[in-house]
Amino acid sequence: MLITFTAQPDRKLFGVALRRAFRRTLLVFWLCAGVLALLALLAWSVGDTPGVVIAGAAAVALALVAWWAGHRTVSINWKLYGRPIVWSVSDEGVRYDGELMDCLVRWPAVERVEPVPYHLIFRIGRHQVLPARVDGLDAEQRDELLAYLHARGLLGQPAEEAARRLAAAR
Repeated sequence: MLITFTAQPDRKLFGVALRRAFRRTLLVFWLCAGVLALLALLAWSVGDTPGVVIAGAAAVALALVAWWAGHRTVSINWKLYGRPIVWSVSDEGVRYDGELMDCLVRWPAVERVEPVPYHLIFRIGRHQVLPARVDGLDAEQRDELLAYLHARGLLGQPAEEAARRLAAAR
């Protein structure tokens, strides 16, 4: 089995895919910011002005850190993914051929594949991913690719459900 396709760069879609790929890590910051905002409200309700200032400032700071981490992740990775990429999925693994880098990730290294709008996220570890933009595939190739990944036990959901997630609205 060999499926080869070329992905054109789109920074907005790439940003959405990376933020979805790292949503659990970023969610910790957002949840902590929310808890601190609630503490600021609680302090305000009892008239504790220093508590409001401290908890409010900490909530804003954590929210800014969460936003900055997502933005920075996209900026750092855009250097490699901001160019046309030829992706190949075969029995050997998934191959990335770009202007600046060529790499092959063999299947034992891939923990799972997550479908997000317009991308398949090949997870290599908790903080390592290959976001492959697949909206350029025709329906037959997409279905073949998803069936192959499902058969390897990497999708964690039926291929039809994965296809629906890939086609989610912008």
